Amino acid sequence: MKKLLKKLALLPLFCGLVLTSACSNDDDNGNDIPTSWFDGTITATVENGNNYNDLIAEVVAFALSDRYGDEIVARGIWSNGGFTITLPETLDDKFFESDGHGLLEDFPSASISDKNIRLAFVGDEVTLDVLNDNGDFIGFLFWGNSDVWARFVYADRDAIITGRESFESYTFTVNMSLKRGWNVVYYINLGGRNEIMTTEPVSNLRWYFHSWSDWWSSAPMATKSTTQSRSFFSRLGR
Repeated sequence: MKKLLKKLALLPLFCGLVLTSACSNDDDNGNDIPTSWFDGTITATVENGNNYNDLIAEVVAFALSDRYGDEIVARGIWSNGGFTITLPETLDDKFFESDGHGLLEDFPSASISDKNIRLAFVGDEVTLDVLNDNGDFIGFLFWGNSDVWARFVYADRDAIITGRESFESYTFTVNMSLKRGWNVVYYINLGGRNEIMTTEPVSNLRWYFHSWSDWWSSAPMATKSTTQSRSFFSRLGR
């Protein structure tokens, strides 16, 4: 119970730790996807990306499966401080969860226009993973800013999901208009203990690289305990 909400409660802390690795102005850098629905192709320039050209060789996307384990579903080559990766047009049935990987379970009173909707997610606490020339998982890519974390969600049908829940003094709102196929879902810290999940596009987001070694040395224990199951130890075994 409350699988997703526990992670969302750490969003302000997670965003702040990631963004300490890079500073820039607030101008739009052209990485934004103009609508929440998109065709699955992501082309991006990473902040200070040329500094990592000798470190990063490949970018990969994991689709999550609580029953069968996460699997790589897309690969992209790192080049000149950025990357292009194309998510698959369809996903295997095993990646779809009827509870939306905790989303629908955590919002039991939510209004859902089509209760048969099933969702599949790319990435857990991270957006995409990165590998070096040896095929080792060396870090992750985060798309967002100090208040926003974006991730990619595949819906098997159109649906609108709205609702609000409270958890451990936090208030969480969900307001998503999902289209069949790939969508961008934005997790936004509204200040204080109010957060929202929405498909309403957010501008001026940037891509950041963070190495696992730096993350592991700087993250507080509470964050480590949340992220290590999928995003650290599980990657080491692959």
